Amino acid sequence: MPTTSSLPSFSQLRAFVALCDYQHFGEAAVILGVSQPSLSQAITALEKRIGGELVERTTRRVLVTPLGQTLLPYAREAVLAAEAFNDAVANQGVALTGTMRLGLIPTLAPYLAPIILDGLPRELPRLQPELREMVTGDILDMLSQGRLDAAVIAIDVDLHRAAAVPMFDEPLVVLVPRNHPWAGRTDLSTEELEEQQLLLLDEGNCLRDQTLALCQRYSSHPPAAVATTLSTVVRMVVHGVGITVVPEGALRMLDHEDYAVARFAGRGPVRRIGIVHRTSSSRSEDFTRLAKVLTRLAADAGLPMLPLNG
Repeated sequence: MPTTSSLPSFSQLRAFVALCDYQHFGEAAVILGVSQPSLSQAITALEKRIGGELVERTTRRVLVTPLGQTLLPYAREAVLAAEAFNDAVANQGVALTGTMRLGLIPTLAPYLAPIILDGLPRELPRLQPELREMVTGDILDMLSQGRLDAAVIAIDVDLHRAAAVPMFDEPLVVLVPRNHPWAGRTDLSTEELEEQQLLLLDEGNCLRDQTLALCQRYSSHPPAAVATTLSTVVRMVVHGVGITVVPEGALRMLDHEDYAVARFAGRGPVRRIGIVHRTSSSRSEDFTRLAKVLTRLAADAGLPMLPLNG
């Protein structure tokens, strides 16, 4: 029978959520900063309180039971709400201080991370960013789980339940072989993609989705997904396999001399960069201010950007 005389404790719920996320007592205990016996006791106490088994202990991993799967969303919401309350208490009257776990997507991190690490200590000396590079889907999952505080991503994708603060639009350009007829052009139209073989990054990368959107709108030829990293795609461009679409900011990270750049006429296609965070976060005003600071730092560093348009 469940014990209903009192509510589960925060430590019990936090232990349960962490164990479900990491599916290993040792890993979850390290993340929580507790011993494995303490973690096990918290789970056992919670199971006794609700009158059912939440996890199955195996020799290697932990399996979440159907009851655990049912109760996990409620436990997670309770933990996130309690953490948001604690953040609001700790940060009252003091904005943008302490540790912030900040995600970055791989097609942005190589040139934005140095700007953040160099500029934020001057602009926000009491803020300690912990940067973590991962693809958009993983970022949104970790945000919802409370394992990231915020992230800088291309926000023109399905953000699920995350809130977004737009920062700027980054132009997209076309990378072509050096002897390609488009080399050096600045008057491309998107319709001209019709006859080209486009090379893509692998699934899970938001740049792939943005390129696919261009193809589906302007080209009848299905593009080929050929690589997991931008550097590999660039090498295939150099060898004449096809062309690819890249954010203009990435050009500063490419050092190969055997490719050329073609740009679209006018404003052209862009990807919108912004900060995402949980809708339940008590720090939305902080993230709005952080977005302004990062936008200014990126502009000062010469990152190609366009003002927000619509």
